[in-house]
Amino acid sequence: MAELPIYHDSYRPSSNWAKRLEAARQAHPAAAVLAAQPRWLPKWIAGLEAYAVPPFDMVLDATAPAALERATRWLLARATAKPGDQRDALTMDDLETACRELVGEQGDTVQVWRTAAGRPQVETHQPAAPAALPVLLEMTLDWFTTDAFAELHPVEQAGLFHLRLLDLQPFAARTNTLVRLLSSFYVLRAGFPPIIPVAEEQSAYQDVVGYAFQMITQPGVELFARWLLAAYSLIETEQEERR
Repeated sequence: MAELPIYHDSYRPSSNWAKRLEAARQAHPAAAVLAAQPRWLPKWIAGLEAYAVPPFDMVLDATAPAALERATRWLLARATAKPGDQRDALTMDDLETACRELVGEQGDTVQVWRTAAGRPQVETHQPAAPAALPVLLEMTLDWFTTDAFAELHPVEQAGLFHLRLLDLQPFAARTNTLVRLLSSFYVLRAGFPPIIPVAEEQSAYQDVVGYAFQMITQPGVELFARWLLAAYSLIETEQEERR
């Protein structure tokens, strides 16, 4: 199996955010994160919806918010099904299920995988040909089960998944929303809250995507870490209100 690039030089976590996240995880274990779900779940859905813009995330009808909630609840259940198991991994079936949940159809007629030419995420981006997607996806998901990947911080894992799936553009619809949603799998399975996009930081997000396609990945990792720390602030608010 061909190995995917890991970009070690630019993917080292700064001690500041890594230590702050670990302190937050120690103070708010996975059970506390799940107990605060009524506080952060609506924010997660709203954040994902705020980032859903054409041409990659065209919202087709008024059912989209309900479908987005269904998809987030599905991912939450999937990511927390095996607590603490860092070998638990997303599969092709998982990606297909997430897509069907988001587009709001359960039947076999829905088109899940991209069959047309992809749209470049940045000027220099050349998405893979549709015929190559099945093999490339299988290789990618297989690599995400390796020892090298397991050694990374969960935020780094989420960042690599985010970059690689944006690169492949595997889905026929709502690709970027699905990628942002599924990236939270890696932090949720480690006991963190989801990566909740901050509506006011869309410009910063677009910047880090541009950097990532130049293999400058640290800004994206630090943005995800900042969003996780903001999610912990929501959990702390929930706990204070319950006292």
